[in-house]
Amino acid sequence: MQFHVGKLDESAFAVPHGYAGRSRGYERASLIDRGIGSVHMGVGVCRLSAGGSVDTCVHANEKGIYIFEGEVEVKRGGESFRLARDDYALIPTGVAHAYRNVGGKPARWFDMQAPQPKPPGQWQDTFFVPYDSAWPERLSALGDTAVAQAGHFVPRAPIINPNAGVSGLRVFRFMEKEFGAQCFYMMRGELSPGGVRGYHDHPVEESYLALEGEAIMSIEGEDFHLKAGDYVWTGVGACHAFKHIGTEPFRWIETQAPQFPAHQGTRNYNVWDKYKTAGGSV
Repeated sequence: MQFHVGKLDESAFAVPHGYAGRSRGYERASLIDRGIGSVHMGVGVCRLSAGGSVDTCVHANEKGIYIFEGEVEVKRGGESFRLARDDYALIPTGVAHAYRNVGGKPARWFDMQAPQPKPPGQWQDTFFVPYDSAWPERLSALGDTAVAQAGHFVPRAPIINPNAGVSGLRVFRFMEKEFGAQCFYMMRGELSPGGVRGYHDHPVEESYLALEGEAIMSIEGEDFHLKAGDYVWTGVGACHAFKHIGTEPFRWIETQAPQFPAHQGTRNYNVWDKYKTAGGSV
């Protein structure tokens, strides 16, 4: 089964293909793309320098962004809003959008695109377009105004409940079909000290970017010590498990693409292993 483990490398930041002359101070480091085996995801980290901007563009895919540092102002469709740390927003397929950073510090954010963008030289799926409305002089923070398909991350009811093989795990999904996303899920995960998530797999691809703490992630029989800045991609059917280490909670941002089926999106191995003793394995 395919999987990939890596670490965010500052030297990987570069102006994306097609953005030269259409952006100022904007760079992206690709983490997950077809180069490591993915067929559904385009995952990366973007940064925009103080005073930087990206001209208005549209994508033939949908995109989710999650702010790590600084502030970024967004024009999306007919609205404009400002995102700060732990804010997130969806850019639906074909919706015109632009960015700027009027603050005094660089901004940095997580970026998820699906369907996976085409590589340079293939069919073009990003287009820069005219935009009639100018930037407002002042933009309110996200919490000061209601903005559809945008929000601030606050842990709510987790989507994973404790069961055999799971303890200390909470996963908070904030981009899904009800939010407006059609091609992917985005969520935050947390594993408490002593927590575990037993072996399982999915009929979709997953990505993980470690934010805080430490954990051992076992993938297809190999163990990997994850810390902040490490990232993982697991392909369809790749078995994986987590075990917390250290004293602080292990936290990450996670994506899945395509979206889960209505049922049977996870195969928990401990549920099926009971049949080994009942009738033997083949």
